[in-house]
Amino acid sequence: MKQRRNSGKSTLTDVANLAGVSTMTASRALREPEKVSSKLREKIEAAINELGYVTNIAASTLASSSSRLVAMLVPSLTTPGCAMISESLQTVLRPRGYDVLLAEDHYAGGTRQIEMLLSYNPAAVVQYHYDNSEENRRLLLNAGIPVVEIGGVMPAPIMMSVGANYGLAIKQLINALANKGFRHIALLCAAHQQIIHQQILSGWHSAMLSLNQSPHRVISSSLPPEFTTGEKLLPEILLNWPELDLLICTADEVACGVIAACQARGISVPAQLAVAGLGGGALSEICSPKLTTIAVPYREMGVLAGKHIWSALQGQEVEQAVTLSTQLSMRASTVHL
Repeated sequence: MKQRRNSGKSTLTDVANLAGVSTMTASRALREPEKVSSKLREKIEAAINELGYVTNIAASTLASSSSRLVAMLVPSLTTPGCAMISESLQTVLRPRGYDVLLAEDHYAGGTRQIEMLLSYNPAAVVQYHYDNSEENRRLLLNAGIPVVEIGGVMPAPIMMSVGANYGLAIKQLINALANKGFRHIALLCAAHQQIIHQQILSGWHSAMLSLNQSPHRVISSSLPPEFTTGEKLLPEILLNWPELDLLICTADEVACGVIAACQARGISVPAQLAVAGLGGGALSEICSPKLTTIAVPYREMGVLAGKHIWSALQGQEVEQAVTLSTQLSMRASTVHL
């Protein structure tokens, strides 16, 4: 008997090449063994044993086409709302015997992470703020398991989506603050899911033009929606638009970074520059001054996604796309003095 190589670096493609089958056939043997001939399954299992490819999971999934895992894929564990989504999912799924496996791909967006997760033969896949390539969509569709996309409103979800309309949220925020007298407004847009980015920019342009204001004050950054992004970009923003009286950030984390940078530079918030964000998490309430924000219903998204998954696993009909409402919270960071 051959000894396992146990390199720890084998991929599903390596297994497929050694077994002389396609990657899709190897993946299907792990996830849906009844759809692969016994002869091919034996070859694939032999390759798994030789390569030491996810051995503890492969052995069980070749014998069974089901698992008790729900895989949740995110671009980063620091993505705003990630923790609340994950916790809410687990409150629904864990009492029903399912565990959530959380994975990040560090904004790579490739197929490797999808193939890896599918090799665990999950009962369902959840994607949060995630951009799929056409190949990713094909892999997930072929998996034949429930897939829920969470984030922005999806015009064509893979199977199911639960999201918020970020364009309407930005318009609501701009209109409310314009009514407070702000006239020199800029938008700081961090890296987000493509559909969210598009919705935000569309809402921004629509709102500004309806107010007869120019929408030119926009910085679209490839930096992640984190605290340090606001700190780094504030000097550039003030240099470009010294007349600014309000800065809207597309994440509370970025907005709080801006407030910290203002305080370090001796800029009074909101007397000299008002700041608003998007998210509505705990951070918006504990920063000083407290942050005006549009609250995204992260927990409700997670709960509803969990219920959709459970219903789909029971063979019940599930609404394809659900749009949840956002809520404006006016706080001290935009008190127009």
